[in-house]
Amino acid sequence: MKKYLFIILLVPFWSCEDEVPADDTLHTFELHSNDRVSSLLMTDSEYSNWVTNDGFTDPSLRIDLINDIYKKFPDKYDFIFLVLNEPSIPSSLYYYGMLIGVSNDVQGIGKYNYDYSSDYGSSGKLKAVMQLTGLEYLKYGPALHELAHQWANFALPTHSVDGPGSDITSYLYGSHWGFTGGSTPGQLGGFKQSSLIENGNNSYTVDEFGPFANGGNGIPYNELELYLMGMVPVSSVSSFDMFTDITSLAVDSSTFDFTASTRTTYTPESLEELLGERVPSAGSSQKDFKLLVVVITDDPLSDDEWDKVDATAEWFSKKEDDGTSLYNFWEATNGVGSITIEN
Repeated sequence: MKKYLFIILLVPFWSCEDEVPADDTLHTFELHSNDRVSSLLMTDSEYSNWVTNDGFTDPSLRIDLINDIYKKFPDKYDFIFLVLNEPSIPSSLYYYGMLIGVSNDVQGIGKYNYDYSSDYGSSGKLKAVMQLTGLEYLKYGPALHELAHQWANFALPTHSVDGPGSDITSYLYGSHWGFTGGSTPGQLGGFKQSSLIENGNNSYTVDEFGPFANGGNGIPYNELELYLMGMVPVSSVSSFDMFTDITSLAVDSSTFDFTASTRTTYTPESLEELLGERVPSAGSSQKDFKLLVVVITDDPLSDDEWDKVDATAEWFSKKEDDGTSLYNFWEATNGVGSITIEN
């Protein structure tokens, strides 16, 4: 005990945040004393351009910024999250969160292997970068949703529609589940398979759902998402249906009625036949990930702003049930996966 106290006395006193010397970085960085979150200070004009013109989606601006971050932080992170110092999504942006892939070495999920990490300043460790457009969106969504995009959906040719109608045409829905069933409604959309009712003549009823998403951090990952993420074996995925060629949709207060001329049922066997075996398998796949959280700002963060973003990082990385209706990463993966957030 005395030795421990002696060590504490040798540590210099820090305020709420500690400014990191600029060295050869283009920006000034500050690190919160809890060693979870950091800030990157832009000039007023640079920040205005980043927000107004969506600098995150500009490859040149994004890559230059991440390279500057790597001048300050070690190459040990699987994901880098950029968080805008905004109370809510700016009017100039159209998304609450966006993940852009940097590398992938997983096979059997419908996604090709690639590695652009050296462009960003990483030596193969970095998997993806994400931007969240509100200061507390790490907790209130869509952090879980965007993380899922590292692994899904690249597997199934899902469909969705623009809205209700009796004479409509569905279309390929890219990286979301659309009108696809699951053990539960998915982070990436889709309905609860067990709610499906067959009405005959290609007509179906399901509980209400979102083709794109189902409630941010308010729901866990479903079985298919957990499989693609490497958290569970394919044998843990219950059979489910994917509906395409949708020609009508009626929305009730709690149900969706739709007609679809094509219904494809997937079993663990047919899923693996389509995609091939997942490599690495759930038995050896990575389940613990390191995450760097950097707040992008044009003014030094106030104590209140530091407290808010640090609290979201602490919550998201907890390895326990937080006792609320929201799901941190550990909860969303049923205690199989974990996130470590540190700077």
